[in-house]
Amino acid sequence: MSSTGKMVLFFLSATVFNIVLMIGLAIILLLGIWRVLGGNPGVAMPLSIVGLIASMVLTFLIYGKVMKWVTIRYDLQKHIPQLFKGRKK
Repeated sequence: MSSTGKMVLFFLSATVFNIVLMIGLAIILLLGIWRVLGGNPGVAMPLSIVGLIASMVLTFLIYGKVMKWVTIRYDLQKHIPQLFKGRKK
């Protein structure tokens, strides 16, 4: 597989992982909030918004750690070209 193909495959799988992780965390947090508060909409709705924001923050943190680990573990620097290098002059 070419370097471009590896890069596309890596980014597609990373994106799917990110989306699944965020949806999973959001569901867990929202179900937890509604379960603890017994479905009281006056309190649960504002906390649901906080839960959604918390799921985004947790996803960002977990995604960063996992991608750093995967990059080091499988030595992806040599397989995937650097996207943000400066241009050759």
